[in-house]
Amino acid sequence: MTKQAVSLKMVPGLLGFEEVSEYLLEPVPDNPCFFSLLAPDGPAFILTKPACFFPDYLVQVKRDLLANIALEEKEAEIYLLVTVPKHPADATANLLAPLVVNATQGLASQIVLHQSAYTTKHFLFPPEQQRSCG
Repeated sequence: MTKQAVSLKMVPGLLGFEEVSEYLLEPVPDNPCFFSLLAPDGPAFILTKPACFFPDYLVQVKRDLLANIALEEKEAEIYLLVTVPKHPADATANLLAPLVVNATQGLASQIVLHQSAYTTKHFLFPPEQQRSCG
């Protein structure tokens, strides 16, 4: 798990941001579950590790899809893109298209899990587990 900032080259670019390839992945201070993915002069994203919210999450990727980031299975770090709406309790993670990171080589790729039951919006805090304050 990344504990310090890592420069990454996205190969290919993130879906919807294909023209941006250089990012900085860094942990959010004092919060082991969240990370920021920042492009110089470009988009910024919030990421999480699957184990923090989806302990049963399983990613099966064909080996040829990992070739562009020079990755062996044991080196893989998996991150999920997080969407935080107006009400942060409704934050979701994209389990359908995780980021697979080779931090050693500074390479990453977004992999779409075809023929998967996962979607792009899974609640981090399911509504039935949320409690109201006040």
